[in-house]
Amino acid sequence: MSLDSQGDPPDRRGLAKPVDLSDEFGKYIGKQVSYATHGIHRYPAKFIPQIPGFCIQKYSKVGDRVLDPFMGSGTTLLESYILGRHSYGVDIHPLANMIAKVKTTPLDPGRLRASAEPLLEAIRSDGSDNSALAPEIPNRDHWFKPEVLADLATVKKHIWGMRKGDQQDFFKICFSSIIRKMSNSDSDSLIPEVTSFRKKLDAQGKTSFEAIPKFENTVRNKLLDAEELWRVSKHVEKEYRGAPSVSIIGKDAREISLEDSSVDLAVTSPPYASAVHYVSVHKLEMFWLDLMPDMAHLDGQVVGTSRAYVSEYRPWEPKTSVPELKAVMDELVETEKKSAYIVYKYFEDMRRNFCEVNRVLKRHGVYCVVVGENTFRKVRIPTYRILARIADKCGFELEGAFVYDVINRHLDIPRWNDSRIERDHILVMRRRRNPTDDRL
Repeated sequence: MSLDSQGDPPDRRGLAKPVDLSDEFGKYIGKQVSYATHGIHRYPAKFIPQIPGFCIQKYSKVGDRVLDPFMGSGTTLLESYILGRHSYGVDIHPLANMIAKVKTTPLDPGRLRASAEPLLEAIRSDGSDNSALAPEIPNRDHWFKPEVLADLATVKKHIWGMRKGDQQDFFKICFSSIIRKMSNSDSDSLIPEVTSFRKKLDAQGKTSFEAIPKFENTVRNKLLDAEELWRVSKHVEKEYRGAPSVSIIGKDAREISLEDSSVDLAVTSPPYASAVHYVSVHKLEMFWLDLMPDMAHLDGQVVGTSRAYVSEYRPWEPKTSVPELKAVMDELVETEKKSAYIVYKYFEDMRRNFCEVNRVLKRHGVYCVVVGENTFRKVRIPTYRILARIADKCGFELEGAFVYDVINRHLDIPRWNDSRIERDHILVMRRRRNPTDDRL
């Protein structure tokens, strides 16, 4: 039987063919995928909220606890809240943590507007040259025009002068959401990049670098999102006789700060194997928000990183009992051992995550994992099949699967190395026992 619906040979384990949900998910566009605060900040590889919503409603009940160990910008957490489930989110990325917090924190719109108006007025009326307040960004003049640096520094000056708390965080995220648009980088490029196309648009006068008006317009638009979340929160409180809790915990999906058997359901869309330099995507925003740690160190800690050191992969031997992974590594190692190691490390990290989720799930709890198949060094990685094999090692039974066409490219990852992902799978894995194998 097929592990997907694209003509692959039957699997000896007799797994059911995935149910195609393309018609169901394909109908959601525009505001339907960015209602409330779902669109408050751009983030790479987001899944549309209907996907975790589908999993939450199908595999949990009101009052249950839902975990997303790779929460990104918090889509699963907000959907859990709206559907009356308590939630926990984990992510190593500092900006992800801030976006998720703002996205899931209802704020009184009257009070928020009362803070917004004097903030915007103070920014508009500030005639000082605040350029000295701009952060030290490597190659700063490459990324920003001098006048933009000054205007962004003025905006930052007044936001950072506010009282710390939820409202200040809201305005920080509004500020963060305009950084890339005000930079010299092509806004359609995932990783910051000053492209020839962007330079051409600049030369033709087709780009705008008026940061202060841009910030003001952004705040007014995000205030509408905040109002919608507030209305939703009132409905949630009435519907479920109280607001579900939202907790952002820890930093590592491989070591989750929760008690054993404390979660009813886990839903996530994990990183892809070396598909996105997740840390680099938002490096400009993190410099401006004072969130930039040691970037090389953080990038090395991310699941799916393409960073590997000679001391790691030189003594490593490509061994695994997963046949699909072995085939990929054998093909990669012929070209470059480092590439084979990067893919191996990704799946080893995912194994550790699966075992950790097994630990925190209650008996017979479900883990829904949304994955696509990307290409690395021109080698196709059958992520879905490999993860299904790893799930068995980690005490899960693959209960079923769904598949759907990826149509919203804005929410999609870039297709580097011919890495075009046409379909995503939802693996539904039910906890049956403790992990039985601590090796790939």
